[in-house]
Amino acid sequence: MGRAFSNTEVAKKTFFFDNWRCLCSGFMDSLTESLALVIILRIFQAPNWIKSLIFASSFIGNFFTVATQSLVARQKRYGTMDFSTTYWFIVSFLVFASTWATSVVSFSLLISFAIIFSKQSIPLMEDAYGQNYSPQERGSRLAITLNLLLLSTIIFGQIGGRLMDLNLQNYRLILLFVSLAAIGTALSFSQIPSRVLPSERKKSIASSIKIIFTDKQFGMALLWWSLSGIGMQMMGPLRIEYLMDSTCGMGASNAFAVFISITVPAGFRILSTFVCGQIFYRFNFIVIKLMVNLFLMASVLLFFNTKTKFLVALASACAGIARGGGEIIWCLWVTKIVPKEKFSLYMGLNVAVTGLRGLLSPFIGYGIRQYLSLSQMSYFSATLVLISSFGFLSLIKHPRFATISSIE
Repeated sequence: MGRAFSNTEVAKKTFFFDNWRCLCSGFMDSLTESLALVIILRIFQAPNWIKSLIFASSFIGNFFTVATQSLVARQKRYGTMDFSTTYWFIVSFLVFASTWATSVVSFSLLISFAIIFSKQSIPLMEDAYGQNYSPQERGSRLAITLNLLLLSTIIFGQIGGRLMDLNLQNYRLILLFVSLAAIGTALSFSQIPSRVLPSERKKSIASSIKIIFTDKQFGMALLWWSLSGIGMQMMGPLRIEYLMDSTCGMGASNAFAVFISITVPAGFRILSTFVCGQIFYRFNFIVIKLMVNLFLMASVLLFFNTKTKFLVALASACAGIARGGGEIIWCLWVTKIVPKEKFSLYMGLNVAVTGLRGLLSPFIGYGIRQYLSLSQMSYFSATLVLISSFGFLSLIKHPRFATISSIE
């Protein structure tokens, strides 16, 4: 990897190129979070299973990180960021190919695979954070990096929504921009210092998954996190439909739908990401998670029980606050409970479990939708988050979840 850098130089170089990486990958995030659903609804009039597939794709990608990370750990030549670079060149190709798709199935498969590949770098980036940043600086540096990602997502999301309001066929131009930005993401990854994963990471997939059951506190935390995740994520694609449906929803324009689903929550994510990044290593992370759950419940109950634009925007703001804080603790909580050499392994499991429940959630949501109204579903969703909160309370006094970790 060239000349050796000092610890300070490594941290600075990682921070610089990770910031550029997030500015570029924000284009893909806006496609993943909203624009892809808008395209398949407006252009292709997609059936429910296609909508569920698109929404679940990021979680499918998360689920498969256990397998891809195991493969990365079995080779001895390439660093983790070399693989991340390759993944994002593939993302660029798939998104570009989708501009030529003429059917809803071909378009959805190309976009879904692009989203899946875009998620494979998450646990690898966790290893880079663990190796390149000191424990005290991880939260504050990651907060800045994630805020740049959010700004990029907001700006491109609004541009994309307005372009499609001008002419629906502009969706191909949007996809071209995303493809070019993915190349920028790949090039940024190629400049981040990284290592070949050590020999202790070369576990089979089965032995890696076994940790969920042998490490009781880790497994229970994943269980309660998954319960709140299912409660919220099963409502995810229904939010876009609620905004755009003129019969039982608000009948919003493309630009307003993107504004509510991307701009408002992303703006408040910036605020909560910064705050949680500063306090993460000063507080018990479960306390922060319980606060996040309160905002999650408020957001889902308010969103689906009003058609007033201000209140819907307020619900989206609550969702943004919850997601910003939740993303910081989701990215970093394993760094507080395990030694440095196990960061990548545990984060891979964290990502995979997140992917599994995210994969199931939209299908569960559309299944329940046949029997419950959106208002009733919102109460069911909030109940799952409430049960999750009581589960986390049972772990709050365990020393592994204390303020400053002493394992490094």
